[in-house]
Amino acid sequence: MFSRRSSALLALLWASSIIEHVALAHKGHNLCVLLSPKVRSLEQQNKLLETEIEALQNRFLKPTGLRMLYEEQLKELRRLADQMRKQRDLAVAAKDATARQLEMMKAKYEEAVELRRKAEMDIENFRPDVDSATSSRIALEKQLENLEVEIEFLKRIQREEIEDLMKQIYSAHATAGNAFALPDIAAALKQIQHEYDVIAAKNLQEMDSWYNSKFNDLNNKTTNHVDKVRGAREELASAKKDIQGKERDMDGLKTKNDGLEAQILAAQERHKKELEALQARIEALQLELKTTKGKIAHLLLEYQDLLNVKMSLEIEITAYRKLIEGEDMRITSMVQGVMGMSAISAGASRVMGLGALGAGTGGAANGGLGGGLGNGTHGQTIATYSEEQAVEMTERKTVLIRTVKTEDDTLESDTQERRYFIEGPTLSTHP
Repeated sequence: MFSRRSSALLALLWASSIIEHVALAHKGHNLCVLLSPKVRSLEQQNKLLETEIEALQNRFLKPTGLRMLYEEQLKELRRLADQMRKQRDLAVAAKDATARQLEMMKAKYEEAVELRRKAEMDIENFRPDVDSATSSRIALEKQLENLEVEIEFLKRIQREEIEDLMKQIYSAHATAGNAFALPDIAAALKQIQHEYDVIAAKNLQEMDSWYNSKFNDLNNKTTNHVDKVRGAREELASAKKDIQGKERDMDGLKTKNDGLEAQILAAQERHKKELEALQARIEALQLELKTTKGKIAHLLLEYQDLLNVKMSLEIEITAYRKLIEGEDMRITSMVQGVMGMSAISAGASRVMGLGALGAGTGGAANGGLGGGLGNGTHGQTIATYSEEQAVEMTERKTVLIRTVKTEDDTLESDTQERRYFIEGPTLSTHP
């Protein structure tokens, strides 16, 4: 009876375990069948994303040809901008030097104008003296001419008087010689004439010397004034020449300054346009770089999401694997228990046969021994192969490291640690 019940129980347990095993295996197989394409596709997408991320990192972290070209162009443009800035500084320095020279020329021009004004004032101050000296010279010349005319007139009168006196003397001498013999007065007359000539010559000489001295004084004064006027005129002419030369130099410097200012303005406009173009290009490159960084961040986020999905799928797969392995172990243990119980039931049936044989020969005592052995063996079997179903918990730790490149070309790392606990039933047998 016990054998039949145990056999039926074992058969029922065996059938239920087989059904559960088949169901779990079928479920695991279906799950594997369902998840395998998805896992493979996710792995392929993961590989593609890793390849794309590596390409993007190599593109933006390592200098590619386009970036190197941009950098070379930017370096060349920066070098040109530095050269233009140096040329502008040189032009500004030249302009400042020209402005200083112009200020010096203006100061010299003002000094020359002041000297000219002083010379003109001196000329104006000397002009009355020159006019008075000129008028005095003209008056003295006229007076000299009048005196010369008067001297000539007096000389002529003197000669005429002398001639008249000589005629009178000669006539008187002739008359006296004819009339009677008078004392010889010719010597006295000659002496008187000589004395008169000496006095006249002396007076004429004194008058000539006086007029000559006066004329020489006037000539000296006139010469001095003429020399002063000539010197003033020469100074005025030299000042005019200097002023004209300074004006020409100033005009040339003004023209040069205007040309330099025009060149500076043109260079500033050109540099401004170039800087605006460079700024626009830099802004475009920065916008493109920002867009690319956004794309990279988006791809990194998608990659992180895919990693999370992959991690969750791996966790589910691991859980199902643990469940399947636990179920396999439980079924194996149950099969081993059923086989042990079959062996025990066979032994019990042999013992019962021996007990029945003893009952025929030995009576009730042997029957009691057989019954006690059978009951003891059954209790030992139940105590030995009691089944306990435990739950195995598996801890799994996952570390997620996320690296994001910001706009300032700096790498920011974000580390997240996650712990997963996987539960699965296992069959533990206690002896």
